Amino acid sequence: MTADVGTPPEARDDQEPAHADQEPVSARMRQLTEAAGPTTLATALLIYFGYIATRARYHYFGISLEMAGMSNHDLLLRGTEVVHIPAAMMCLAALLVILVHTAVTGQITRRPGDVANTFLAAGIGLAGTLLIGRALIGVFLGDSSTSVTINLTPPALACGPVLVAYAVHLQGRNRGRPLLSPRLARQGAISVIGLFMAGVMWTSATVAWAYGTGRGEQDVRELARQPEVVLDLKEPLQGVPSGIAYSPIPGTAKDPAFAHRYRGFRLLLAAGGRLFLVGSTWRLGRDQTIVVPYDGSARIQLVPRP
Repeated sequence: MTADVGTPPEARDDQEPAHADQEPVSARMRQLTEAAGPTTLATALLIYFGYIATRARYHYFGISLEMAGMSNHDLLLRGTEVVHIPAAMMCLAALLVILVHTAVTGQITRRPGDVANTFLAAGIGLAGTLLIGRALIGVFLGDSSTSVTINLTPPALACGPVLVAYAVHLQGRNRGRPLLSPRLARQGAISVIGLFMAGVMWTSATVAWAYGTGRGEQDVRELARQPEVVLDLKEPLQGVPSGIAYSPIPGTAKDPAFAHRYRGFRLLLAAGGRLFLVGSTWRLGRDQTIVVPYDGSARIQLVPRP
């Protein structure tokens, strides 16, 4: 009470509105922070998907991205070519989750404490438990190909714990009181989020690798329709791929150094001051990818296909 003595009423009245004005600002900042978290996560997943897909696409031709010497900017631009697929999948999954959650919560709200709600929560929990078991089998008993093929283990790891936690939440809502203490529920939520993130990253990697490999196979089918690269070199190639025609160039006063011409190449990638070329009839396991420096030792001509 001593602090209030001698304090002008006008000063106290002036301080209260200032404090009241800070609450809406804090609320808006909190809403922006909550919205920025999922958006940042989705953006990171899309960039990661594009990187893995690009890596798999050129790995199909035996090219390592580290060997290509591509900059981060180039990787990002090439990765954004394929992000429409995971973006659509993420939006559809979010829409499905919203519809299912609306239907389930509507059922519990209309008939709280009903036995049918208990069976509904138990069914969701059982599905989550089975997915967790499938994820454990894939993690500990899966073969070495589980990291490069699409299988059920990654999505099971992501969705199983979420379904179990959701079933516990539904049963607590149906009974009118939580099944777990606040501390235990908070610790369980952290664990579920961690497992969900691990499963989502793993799923993104497997789907992206398979998608990138498919892009590589599509590139092979479309090689014959790509512009032809006529390559003139000062030194001959050590091994000519199949489908490539070689012809010597007679020496001229203008270009006496370029004496070897190769026709039939297709440009696969230009990065790091080098050209990665393949033949128009390239086949996996039979042909190689030719790497030539893009400098004064090579001269190229592009011939569009009719």
